[in-house]
Amino acid sequence: MRHDKEPEWNAENINRKAGSTTFKTCGWCEYVGCGTCRYNCHLSAYCDLMKDYGDEREVTWDTPCKVMKLGEDDKKSIVASKIYEVKSLKQQIKDAEKQIQVLKKLRLTKKPPLPDNRTTDYNDGEIIYVFHANKWNRGTVVPGYRSHDGCVSYILDDYPESKTKGPWGCGVSVPCVLKEWEYKYFKSRLNEFNEWLALCDREYNGKKLGIKDYYDAMKGTNAINS
Repeated sequence: MRHDKEPEWNAENINRKAGSTTFKTCGWCEYVGCGTCRYNCHLSAYCDLMKDYGDEREVTWDTPCKVMKLGEDDKKSIVASKIYEVKSLKQQIKDAEKQIQVLKKLRLTKKPPLPDNRTTDYNDGEIIYVFHANKWNRGTVVPGYRSHDGCVSYILDDYPESKTKGPWGCGVSVPCVLKEWEYKYFKSRLNEFNEWLALCDREYNGKKLGIKDYYDAMKGTNAINS
């Protein structure tokens, strides 16, 4: 959705609070979201009071309130759709609660988690292994960008520039970084490593990672032993 112009960014508009609902225009209304914002203003978004499908939901900051242009029959139709949405969400909650109980009852062994299921408890001084230059490299966790917030920073033993020029780093939700215990676990269980990698085989930031290379390096002489 395009927005070709913006509000005049004077002190009043810059300091205006989100949720200033007037039912006149959409920019600061509390019932718009999932769009482009600046300061507290939604430059382009969707009206949540409309049905959750259809182009009529699209608005820009200066769109005259669409809800106030509706008729009574339109309002009844939207209310009916919202009631159906509530019922559907309640059923989803019941299904999720049942699934939680099923999962809690399962007895599973301790294995390295899939990258998407990792926590961010990578602590300073902890040993990790990072796939770089077609091999698994031993490294040490150090403080850095977004530590404990989805990322891990490290220095690698065989790459002094990772220390002298500032730590290297990556997100933790990728299979190219392993904790020391995970590395040792997979080093002695190559079949499980291959299965684990197959579950990780998807696009990361728009590109596929070298899953086969990870396995070959773990299996072959390129893997660095601790």
